[in-house]
Amino acid sequence: MTVLGAIAAVGGCGMISRSGGAATLRSVDDSAVLTARLPTRVYSFQDSETVDVFMTDLPASVWSGGADVSEMSGIMVQLHMFIRPKAGSTPIADTATTATIRCLVLARGELGLYGGGGFFVNGDKPGEAKFRGGIRDATMRLLSATGGFEDRLGSCLFSGEVSGSHDEATAEQMRRAMRALIGETAPIEQN
Repeated sequence: MTVLGAIAAVGGCGMISRSGGAATLRSVDDSAVLTARLPTRVYSFQDSETVDVFMTDLPASVWSGGADVSEMSGIMVQLHMFIRPKAGSTPIADTATTATIRCLVLARGELGLYGGGGFFVNGDKPGEAKFRGGIRDATMRLLSATGGFEDRLGSCLFSGEVSGSHDEATAEQMRRAMRALIGETAPIEQN
């Protein structure tokens, strides 16, 4: 089995959540798996249906100071919930989609962006001190990458606990950092 690792680095301060289970990307084509503990977790929300959760194992200098990532390895995940599932009014099935996911993988400075969506079930209401839930087998694929990024996953499934402390400022910093890093990648042509 091929196992891809990510260096865990703890960064940040304040209200940032430092707990939660591992996130896993598992290839549907072979036995490749990428598993990472993501100790830094924050969320922001627009309303009761719209939440963004950011989770990472990268140091705070990446989102707060624009650190040089040319030698770094790690993961930054953004889950965007756009529908809060409600029994009787939302399709409740693993094949339904209530959230999109972007998973930015840094491998010794090379970047790969996996994206997709799945059914996210949350247990907390937006606006509370913490927001958490879970997602299982969300479908993902490589969307863009830098020239030296090696895609060992292909089509893959994302699973894990998604959680964060309410911290609008840090979430916005992480959103900007992700946008900047993704800007360094080029779209992958799909067959």
